[in-house]
Amino acid sequence: MTPDDVISVFEQLNREGRAAVDLDHACASFARWLASAWDDLDAADAALLTSVGAALWREGYARRY
Repeated sequence: MTPDDVISVFEQLNREGRAAVDLDHACASFARWLASAWDDLDAADAALLTSVGAALWREGYARRY
């Protein structure tokens, strides 16, 4: 699967209304998954995934305040 394929999946889920997850819930679920996978990640993957988590947190925070 290519990055463009993954973005297409994101777009399709959004079009179908299956991306309507609350940002707080998405962030918490992502944090739980990341914590469980943490020991198996290399430094680059951990840095990338924590950046994704920070973006989720920022967007959720901006919507709350």
